[in-house]
Amino acid sequence: MSSWPLVGRAGELDRIVAVMTGRAGNGLVVAGPAGIGKSRLLSEARSRAGAWGAGVSWVFATPGGIPLLPFAHLLPAADGELTRTLTAAAAHITGSGALVIDDAHLLDPASAALARHLVEGAAIPVVLAVRGEGTAGWWRDLERIALEGLTESDTAELLSTALGGQVESTLPAHLLRLSGGNPLLLRELVEAATFTEMNGVWRLLQPIFEDTNLPATIAARLDRLAPAVRAAAELVALAEPVGAAILERLIAPEVIADLESERLLTAPPDRRRHLVALVHPLYGEALRATLPPLRARDHRRRLADAVEATGARRRRDKVRIAVWRVEAGVAADPALLREAAWEASEALDHQLAGRLLQAAVDADGSFESRLALVAELPYLGEATRALELAQALEAEAPDDASRARTLSARARVHLIHGQVSEARNTLTFAVLTTADPQVRLRLEISRAAQAFAVGYIGESVELADRILRRHPADRAALAVSQVRALACAGRTRDAIELAHVALDGSDGPRAELIRMALLQALALDGQIANAIELGQSALEAEATGTAATWRAYWAHDLGQVFLLSGRPATARRWLREALAVMPIQGIAASPQMWGLDALSEAESVLGDAYRAGKAMERLRAGLPGGFAAPRRSGSVWARYAEGDLTAAVDLALSQAAELEQVGSLLMASWVLHDAARLGAATTVADDLQRLAASSQSALQSLMARNAAALSRRDAAALDEISREAAATGCVLWAAEAASTASLIHRAEGRLGSALASSARLNDLTPACEGARTPGLSSPPAILTRREHEVAGFASRGLSDREIAERLHLSVRTVHSHLYRIYRKLNIEHRSQLPDIISP
Repeated sequence: MSSWPLVGRAGELDRIVAVMTGRAGNGLVVAGPAGIGKSRLLSEARSRAGAWGAGVSWVFATPGGIPLLPFAHLLPAADGELTRTLTAAAAHITGSGALVIDDAHLLDPASAALARHLVEGAAIPVVLAVRGEGTAGWWRDLERIALEGLTESDTAELLSTALGGQVESTLPAHLLRLSGGNPLLLRELVEAATFTEMNGVWRLLQPIFEDTNLPATIAARLDRLAPAVRAAAELVALAEPVGAAILERLIAPEVIADLESERLLTAPPDRRRHLVALVHPLYGEALRATLPPLRARDHRRRLADAVEATGARRRRDKVRIAVWRVEAGVAADPALLREAAWEASEALDHQLAGRLLQAAVDADGSFESRLALVAELPYLGEATRALELAQALEAEAPDDASRARTLSARARVHLIHGQVSEARNTLTFAVLTTADPQVRLRLEISRAAQAFAVGYIGESVELADRILRRHPADRAALAVSQVRALACAGRTRDAIELAHVALDGSDGPRAELIRMALLQALALDGQIANAIELGQSALEAEATGTAATWRAYWAHDLGQVFLLSGRPATARRWLREALAVMPIQGIAASPQMWGLDALSEAESVLGDAYRAGKAMERLRAGLPGGFAAPRRSGSVWARYAEGDLTAAVDLALSQAAELEQVGSLLMASWVLHDAARLGAATTVADDLQRLAASSQSALQSLMARNAAALSRRDAAALDEISREAAATGCVLWAAEAASTASLIHRAEGRLGSALASSARLNDLTPACEGARTPGLSSPPAILTRREHEVAGFASRGLSDREIAERLHLSVRTVHSHLYRIYRKLNIEHRSQLPDIISP
């Protein structure tokens, strides 16, 4: 354990070091169960005490009872009489510094007598490590530290340090559940596991154990089980938690009694069912890892039969039956496989849905099975096969409705494959050639969702408004895309109302998706705290483990809200995880287009131009032709991170025009506001005011008023903006406004007002998590945009000629800019720039 970081023990460490250095008492007991980290903690304390100049001797107690053996290396030559030996030993040890006695509960009587004499005589500081609670034994009256297991945050810190990077947020809870917070067991698990780094996030993508790497204690416990009892435990491991009634169908009563006698079973709490599971999750991991293939097939077949015989009434029962049958290699009803696949797909487990549907196709080859498979193949990297299958099905369609469903599926495959024009044309053709009004309605709803998916916000909103005027009952079907579309268009209150109405009649995965859309609508309306609360509560409620797909989608949206709130480090953490975990790697026109843009902005604002550029490279590589990306701030801030303010502002202006053209009015305001924050407030203030005039969003109004105040250099208005932005939850905007207000107050001779604005800036800055923007640094606010660019490049160490080439200027012009910069900043040389301008 000495090579692992010590986490979560700061208070205990300080107390032990204080005793070792003679600053706090002369005796201390460190108690806790085996593997809790007592020795590791004492070793770290010994090192720190040594830094204080205190020597610390170490005694290891061992079983066996040989008198004074643990102290042998510290004792003088014995003369044979125990009392005189102990007295001489105590005198010899006294004055040699502090003493640590590890596993003091194992001391032989003579050694225990010596240790007690040293403590009671207060001759030397003594720290004892004992197993258990430390309340029994001659040391019971000493000051005591009872070590607790690691917490989830301790585990997260330890894993992040040990693996050397960010870990998936569900991983600490998963390993904490397996280890029980025991550091030694946690280390064994980490060393046994195979971790994979994906997009900067460490993940656990496979079971921890194989039959060759089981911890010795677990292997020994399982190996001594009778064959029938082990087989029964294996069955529980495959199904846990499993209903007691199912277990009683499959296992003889006497074997169940033996399982309970071995203390292998527990009853997880459930208000409606009597459930049974293995007493510790590690037993399940170990049993599944060592399960012979033929016996596993038999167990799964028996489980499927038993659950099916009960009517499969519980949630996910059909999925479990289908999976057990497919994995057992036995025949399954194709209708059951299709239904289970639909449930898996709704839960975003496209890999499982594809497996089940392929089994259904292999079983019956029906039109329905093949059509369902078309929708899942793109997620398996088989978009070309999906298109070929869809075209074949279109020719086979038995009726108009089936043909329309096939065209709709083909349009979706085109979209996922990045063929935007083909997707739009296919769906439009389906609408125009379908006679059934109900089928046409479903296709129109799909068109509205498709228009949003490819970024044509105005078209999507117009289609949805037309549908809802004629069919108001279809709100739930439209809400998944329309809540987001309305919010992007600036109709945030309409979006929030639609979400609440749709949620009233929705449940399951559809409700989950609507709640995600509601989070975005709340944020864009300016209800940042409500959006964060919704996202965090959803993350806490989602399943933990190694395949928490829903968490990835929540993390994706929550990361963008944190970025809007001005907390880029937190945003980056969630966005990195979302992009690593989402099961849609490499799929064009996916939510990752939003996430990559947001990640680029977060990296840029944190000063990492390289990673910002890499995120934008990934976005450009996956961005299909004809796709109007709704979020455009990442590329703007990436240019800023490179030091090219002029290019950043020009890009913001062009992208805002494109967003407005497709009806994404609020997102156009957002990128125009970025331009204002980058020094172009005068250029964009009127456009922001015009867009805000037709908007329902308080956030959009705040953007317009902030740009207007910046363009007028109105310090009082900026102070008000700062207070309002902070109340809204946009702490970075608030800090920038306070910084600029302070500078203007000072320049105009209002020292008291300047100090008040500076005080607000100081209060807000810690919440901004190290963000670097032009508005946060007061000195650059007195520079022109071009001067800021030149100063930024110079602070990075670029020569005058290199700066001139970057900015397409003459070297003489660069010299002139630097001269004015030095005068404005009251410095004499470019070497002083890094202290003033963040590179």
